[in-house]
Amino acid sequence: MCREYPALFEFSEYPPVPHPDTFQRRAWWRGALALPTLFGALTVGSAQYWPDVPFLGPVARMTESAAPQIALLTLVLSLAIAGLGGRRFGLAMAILSVMGLGGVALRHVQSSEPLRPEAPPVLRVLWYNMLHTNPVPAAELVAALEASAADVILLTEATPLKDSRDLLSTRFPVIEGCEGRRCDIMIMGRDPEIRAEILKMPSTGTERLGVVEINLPGGQVLRLVAAHLLKPWFYGLSASDQWMVTHQAAVSTGPLVIVGDFNAAPWSKRLREMTEPCGLRAERWPVPTWPAALGDFGIPIDLILTRNGAVLREVSPWGGADLGSNHRGLLFEIGYLPDTADAIPPGCKVPVDMPARRA
Repeated sequence: MCREYPALFEFSEYPPVPHPDTFQRRAWWRGALALPTLFGALTVGSAQYWPDVPFLGPVARMTESAAPQIALLTLVLSLAIAGLGGRRFGLAMAILSVMGLGGVALRHVQSSEPLRPEAPPVLRVLWYNMLHTNPVPAAELVAALEASAADVILLTEATPLKDSRDLLSTRFPVIEGCEGRRCDIMIMGRDPEIRAEILKMPSTGTERLGVVEINLPGGQVLRLVAAHLLKPWFYGLSASDQWMVTHQAAVSTGPLVIVGDFNAAPWSKRLREMTEPCGLRAERWPVPTWPAALGDFGIPIDLILTRNGAVLREVSPWGGADLGSNHRGLLFEIGYLPDTADAIPPGCKVPVDMPARRA
């Protein structure tokens, strides 16, 4: 008789079942990644609307400016969760983050202005946060500033140039700032007709606001404001900085440009509170300026706001890590289109309990 023996090797149509330990590891990683993914997806589109209450407010003010970077990280985490078996949750978080970023982009477009290269040129300006602890020799910094070809140079954290006024005076006939114990805002101009003034922020008593006035053809006066604001989560101090900038927007009846280190992106709560009531327009494609080492992948916290006929013809990054700073500067050209001038919105006001400030 012939006996039949089962085949020694059989091939199944089903894939091998993973070891139970693999299921546990995947479940553990899905759980570990779920909370940061959910946090990222929620903050991208909503952080700028979170109220300034304990814990929630500081978290929102610290994260809202990094919305694009957080959205990208959230997408990566969502894909990782999906790959670990959490397809529905991963897809939901990916969609939520993309929708949130789309809302940020839409609101930014509505409150910003594209470049206007067709506008008649008025002034070339350099804004630069030099960093108080900049290790580059002062002579090299001065040479770089002179080579920028800017008509007006606006600096903050200008301590590296504190002892270089004699050297600067041979190159710039107008120099304001850096005469006290602390050196923050410094203004330099090549035209001796430029009028410049340094003001103190009431929160700290330091000179972190500068105002430049330049006569334009036709009798108009361009007001150029330079500001260095404290971080928005420094509650009790930062609000007065913000209102000092609002005051400059409220008293300026002619073309206005406000440039500075706002420590916040143009889509943040801080910028929305300044731009919307005062009719200010941010850059459509803001230059990422911090940290300088990240280049174009950084966060735009050094910004240019315009109103009442003043427009931007061109903007480019300047300096940065190669000049010892953790910020990239902004080299930009201002144009003037009188047909775009608007009246000051009635809501552009400083709270009545704020101390009176010079116009």
